[in-house]
Parts: sequence; C-alpha cells; structure tokens
Amino acid sequence: MNILRTILFFPLALARFILFLIWTIVILIIGSVKYKKNGFTRELQVWVMTTWGKVLIWIIGLKITKNEIPKTGNFILMPNHRSYIDILIVARFVPGTMLGKAEVGEWPLARTAAKLCQPVLIKRSVMKSLVEAMKKITESIQKNIPVVLFPEGTTYKGPLTKPFKNGSFKIAAEGQIPVIPAAIHYHDINDAWVGNDTFIGHFFRQLGKPTTKVEIKFGSPIVNSDYKLLQTETKQHIEKMLLQIMENKI
Repeated sequence: MNILRTILFFPLALARFILFLIWTIVILIIGSVKYKKNGFTRELQVWVMTTWGKVLIWIIGLKITKNEIPKTGNFILMPNHRSYIDILIVARFVPGTMLGKAEVGEWPLARTAAKLCQPVLIKRSVMKSLVEAMKKITESIQKNIPVVLFPEGTTYKGPLTKPFKNGSFKIAAEGQIPVIPAAIHYHDINDAWVGNDTFIGHFFRQLGKPTTKVEIKFGSPIVNSDYKLLQTETKQHIEKMLLQIMENKI
C-alpha cells in the first residue's frame, strides 16, 4: 500500500522537492547579498530562518497545529526530535541559534546557511568541540538570541523520547536560564525520519501526500539550579505533552 501511494503521489513529491531546492537557493542568494553588505546580524538570522521556514512549510503541505510560545526573556527551547521537518517548524516560529551535529555542515548548501544563521555544530566525540559549543550557547543567550536544541541528540520515532544529553542542562542550570520544553507529534508515525533512512528516500515516500499533519505544543518555562532535576523535569513535561496530543487524536 505504501509503495502504491508513493507511486501515485510521486509527481507531487517531485514538484515539492524541486521547489524545496529552488526556494532554499533563492533564500541563500538573497541572504548572502545581505551578509556581504552588513555582515551577520540578528535581523538577518531571523529573516533567513522565518522566511525560509514559512514558505517551505507551505510548499511541502504541512498543516501545523500549535499553541503560543510563552513570553520570556532569554531561553533555551528544547523539543523532542522526530524528523528534519522539525527544523522547518522551529525555524519558522522560534528563529535562533540551533545546535546540531557537525556532519550537517557537510550537506550541500549548508556552509552558506551556517554563515547566515550561525548555528553551533559539534562533534560529540571530541571534548574540545563540546566545550566550544557550550561556550557559544552561553554567548548566544547573553546576546538575547534564543538557543534551540534537541536534547535527545538524534531523531526518534517515539512514541515518547530517548534519554537526554547532559551538557545543555548544565549550562541552563548554572546560568538560571529558562528552558522551554516543546512536544512535536506527527499524525503519521512514518513521517519520523530515523535510522539509516535517506533524506531523498524519505522525502519522496512521505511528502508526496497532500498534507502532513503535525502538532507542536510549547510548555511553560522551567528554571532549576540542579541540572539533573532540570533534565528530568523537562523530559517529563515533553512526554506529558506528547501523551496529551496523542490522547486528543484518538
């Protein structure tokens, strides 16, 4: 049935894939012109992320249900992680400094995007890289730029979450930085992008259907000087919100 659906929706998936690439290139070109003129600015970062995310969400047919993110000062947004689609959603609604794997910097067009958006890319197995990443997260917060990171460190099909990494919680606890938990849930479990699945394979298999329904729910800010308690509380809040979303869809 999935193979038949993929074949039937292939023309739509192909059109979306082409538009996906075209729009990404257009944003990078315009962003590069702005960067050459003024260098990196917060305004450029916000423009690139929100404009890119908003149009791509429309192109690939995302139907998003969400609540409003709580108004607070400096914060670290921590959502669960299901797919590369999460990045489009977060970029659209919470443009900020994103934490990601160093491998992302090797993707086509990613080097230009990194120049415009200033993400923090780390090699988790290299201690020096981890220390530098923690420093950059702190600097971003001090500049009133929100930080977005996925505490699981990788995508996970669910239904709840994988164990969380420790580092970012230590920074949040030491600096008394509010953590805003967020729950991301796709109505179609196969929209999760996990394991050895390729980007192109997943795109053509899942994003050829007319719409992709997803819900993101923002929780209340959490502050705790004990990083372990902060980690536990954040995980519990995300999983509670995931359960609430799933129960409402039954």
